[in-house]
Amino acid sequence: MKSKVKLSTFSKALTITLIIILLIGCAVSIHEKAAFLIVLIIPLFLLISTALYAPVSISADKETVCIHTLLKKHRLPMEGIESVERFSPTMGAIRICASGGFMGYWGIFREGDIGRYYGYYGKASDFFLIRMKSGEQYVLGCENPAAMTSYISSRLRA
Repeated sequence: MKSKVKLSTFSKALTITLIIILLIGCAVSIHEKAAFLIVLIIPLFLLISTALYAPVSISADKETVCIHTLLKKHRLPMEGIESVERFSPTMGAIRICASGGFMGYWGIFREGDIGRYYGYYGKASDFFLIRMKSGEQYVLGCENPAAMTSYISSRLRA
């Protein structure tokens, strides 16, 4: 089973705005070599981070739950999953090392209800929580979270 990650309107607007600002910064500083290099490093860092961590889709099969990004697949083995459930976090999540909307929400967060977790989602209404036997927690989001949660639960019982 595979489902795309859909970005929220806020996330889309933030991403477009930030890209435009960074492009304008590069264009304005092109004649100042030092400033241009500094302004160029920021977008390169953002693009590399995004390509490695921003979720594009979530898939699950009988052996793994996979978070697909542009350059990498983050795999969670089914035998390591303790539970999966729908989840509605509060808006009080603290970003420890995370994106708060640029190309979605991804990184390490802390929430009062559940503690520290790894987040990979695009929209606040499309969440589900995976608790690993190791104690790690993953908040994932995709277009069809109910079906994904149901599928993963059925694989855990099998």
